[in-house]
Amino acid sequence: MPIYNYQAFDGEGTLHKGTKDAASESEVRQYLRSKDLFPKEIRSSRFTRVKISAGEKTGKIKLPKFSFQHGVSGKVLTQFTRQLEVLLDATIPYDKAFQLIIPQTEDSGFQSVLSDVRGRVVEGGSLAGAMGMHPHVFPNMYVSMVRSGENAGNLGVIMSRLADYYEAQERLRSKLKGALIYPAFMMVFGLAVVIFMVTAIVPKITRIFESKEEALPMPTRILMGVSDFVVDHWFLLMLVISGIVVGITSFFRSKRGREWKDRIELKLPLLSRLRTKVMVARYCQTLGTLLKSGVDLKTALEISKHVVVNQIFINKLDQLIIDVNNKGVPLSAAMARIDYFPEYVRHVVSIGEEAARVDELLEKVAERMQEEVNNLLEALTTLLQPALILVLGGAVGFIALAVLLPMLNMSQILQ
Repeated sequence: MPIYNYQAFDGEGTLHKGTKDAASESEVRQYLRSKDLFPKEIRSSRFTRVKISAGEKTGKIKLPKFSFQHGVSGKVLTQFTRQLEVLLDATIPYDKAFQLIIPQTEDSGFQSVLSDVRGRVVEGGSLAGAMGMHPHVFPNMYVSMVRSGENAGNLGVIMSRLADYYEAQERLRSKLKGALIYPAFMMVFGLAVVIFMVTAIVPKITRIFESKEEALPMPTRILMGVSDFVVDHWFLLMLVISGIVVGITSFFRSKRGREWKDRIELKLPLLSRLRTKVMVARYCQTLGTLLKSGVDLKTALEISKHVVVNQIFINKLDQLIIDVNNKGVPLSAAMARIDYFPEYVRHVVSIGEEAARVDELLEKVAERMQEEVNNLLEALTTLLQPALILVLGGAVGFIALAVLLPMLNMSQILQ
């Protein structure tokens, strides 16, 4: 149900502003008249604008409605899912639950989506169908699990599993970002120090050597050349760097660039291990969560592949889906044909098939894979930090050497 912002005059001509959760503009107008207010403007939070002059009864000017096209963060979606789970467990109806959640939502775009979902539910539609109208906000996995929960009558349990799933994904994403913060800070800070020394410190020191007729050491001449170029052509240098960044970004956004990036992700020694484990962990957790929520295997396999962002891996999963759905190959055997699944993953899935516990064991596999990702991240961070220190220390050491060598030569001549 949309949220409308209104402006209206009272009998004394005082302007009042406020919001109203209503099914239509007419309902807002009736509400204002019941309060002895005369509407001046009514504006929908879903980008539908209606202007009404004071005393006007029927005239309306409507602009086209713009649907919510941008997704929301995982944190916002997780918070909403957890709130809805708590309210449903308290046997609160859908419309009332949404009415309680909407005012607490800080994201205005997501608030509009929730209002629309509530309006469709109030009109008699299913919750999954209403959420499915906003694919940029609610992924296929989310909608499928909600539909399964509605059909089975255990939507509260399904929302709990969804919240747990998104919280686990958010923790993994936070660990990945956190592991890169310190190396990125070191790189940016070290680069800033080197640029400052080359552009501000080195030119002042090298002026001493310019008047000397003696041949300067090679490191000093290289440093002076670099310093002069950066100082004299900094604008050109910025344009070149910007062009390179834009070119690389555009290339990776192209089809060929994405294919090249996907191959690199799966071939670089250290990056491939980390990337593969992250994708396998997400895939297994998504597949296990869907199966545990009552989604059939065929649909679960189709949905789960979309959490893998590497097209080469997705192509392998497409073949897995064909083997399982069309050829009747067991899931563990189909996984065995894909090199990206570790041996123990296939073994655990095989045991789950025999014991009819594939969903539970897939979630266990995902937990173990996430632990391996954490350990690998710590190892990579431990290796990356000294590597950055060596690179930055080498740059600073070269600058120091280039400055000190002429000084040492001058001191020897004076002696």
